[in-house]
Formats: sequence, C-alpha cells, structure tokens
Amino acid sequence: MKKISNIVVLTLMLALTLSIMNFAALGAGTAPIAENLEISTYRNVAVGGQLKATDPDGDIIKFEITTAPSKGEIKLMDDGLFVYSPKSGKKGRDYFGFKAFDEEGNMSAEATVIIKLEKQKTKITYSDMEGDGAYCAAVALAESGVFVGECVGGQYVFNADAPVSRAQFLTMCLKLTDSDILSGVITTGFADDSEIPSYMKPYVSTALLTGVISGYSNGVNSAVFNGDNSISYPEAAVMLNKALKLTDVSAESYGEAAPVWAAQACANLSACRISDYTESPQLTRADCAELLYNAMNLLEDR
Repeated sequence: MKKISNIVVLTLMLALTLSIMNFAALGAGTAPIAENLEISTYRNVAVGGQLKATDPDGDIIKFEITTAPSKGEIKLMDDGLFVYSPKSGKKGRDYFGFKAFDEEGNMSAEATVIIKLEKQKTKITYSDMEGDGAYCAAVALAESGVFVGECVGGQYVFNADAPVSRAQFLTMCLKLTDSDILSGVITTGFADDSEIPSYMKPYVSTALLTGVISGYSNGVNSAVFNGDNSISYPEAAVMLNKALKLTDVSAESYGEAAPVWAAQACANLSACRISDYTESPQLTRADCAELLYNAMNLLEDR
C-alpha cells in the first residue's frame, strides 16, 4: 500500500513539474527572426535603411548592433531605422551584424547587413547632407537626372526638409520612368491651366494622357491639377504606382488606414518594398528622394 502511495506521489510531482515547464515555455515565448539585408551607397555618402524582423508571438521588437562595421559608423534607432556613414575614402564592401529582441527578452540569431560602397558617376555632392540617411538617394536622383538640388556659392545643397509640390513630384516620376514627354503643349485642359508654368505643361499633359493623374474636381464640372500644392503621401503613392504600372495586390489591410482612392496604390508600393504607408500630409525632398530611389532600384531589377 505504501509502495502504491509513493508511486502516486511521484506521478503527481512529475505532472506538476511538466506543467511548470510548459507554463515557463509559454511565458518565455518564441524568439524573433531577424532578416539579412543588402544595400549600397556611394563612397563618403551616408545611407539609411530599416532593419526587419518578425516575431511569431506578435511581440514588440527592438534591435541592437552586435557586430560593428569596420569601414563606417552606424546610428541605430529603437524602431530599427539606421544610418550608415562610410569613413572617408573607404570602398568595396562593409557589413554589420544585428539581433532583434522582444519584450520578453527573447533574442534572434544574428543577421547581417551588407553594404556595397560604389563610385559615383556624378561629381555632385551636397554640403548639407552629411550623415543624413537620404544622402545616397539624393545623389542617385542627381546621377540619373531625376532631380538636382540648388548650387549656392559654388556648392550644391539639397534642402532635405523643403516641401515638394505635386507638379515637382510628377515631373520626377516621369523622368524616373523615362516616359516619352509630349512636345508643343500649349494647354493641359485643366481648369487651372493658367497657373501651370509652360515648362511643366508637357509633363502634366503626358501624365493626364497616360492616366498617371486625373486631377481634382473644382465643383463646377471641371478638374484642376493643383500643381503648387504640397504633395501628400497618398497622392505621391497614386502617381508613382501608376507611373511604374505596378501589379495590384490585396489592399484589404489598407481599407481603413489609407484614403479609398489611394489604398490600392499604397498596398502595391508596400508589397514591392518601395515604401510603407504614412499619413504624412506633406512630403519633404528627403521623403521623395527615398521613395523614388527605392522605385529606381525596383526598375533596375525588372
């Protein structure tokens, strides 16, 4: 009888131990999975990026650098945004390692970010962009002839925080996609045509003809372009999506976040890793440079 009682006690203790182990395992959760990344920039030109990881438990993720780069310096924010600044004269390749961890302390295996340091094809550099994550994108736009900043006192400045108008962004989109621009355009057909500069009209007419833009209703059975208005992210997403002729993906997750007329474009840009949705009502030059630079990389990979 005593032997049976001992067996029962041992069985109960084993069951209790297993329950505690299972509870601890459930409480600990699963470690995040960090993604490797490969980016490029120019020698002596900073570049920004976004570290990425997924957490099977849906926990909030943060990041830490575990292996420092040897040819540059890295500045990391808690949300995974980073800026890599190459040391003067460095070329070739560099890399750094990082890990992702969740609020339970679970840490991923180390992932790596490889950076290619390439030689510029243009001599344009910006005196006001040192250490700015959009510097590489700004130089790439100048290199491709999409947009060049102002030359002041013999030095180029980009004015990263300057707002971008609808007309300016549209022009950059069409240059980026190497669109055939109409010539000899006198009028665009928009009700505010008189407010559109003559040098801009060929781009506006081309975009209207090819469906990149449609304008806004002015309430009297005609449309206006509003070219001088600062461009918002949803507006930029629609223009860029149509200029790139992206394939539609499911836009269900954007149904409540983005305006109805921009949800599909926002979903497409996110799916192509050009940009994630933001409610920004006014994009800056830096914002647009990074948006167009990512689109440029997509075009090169096609």
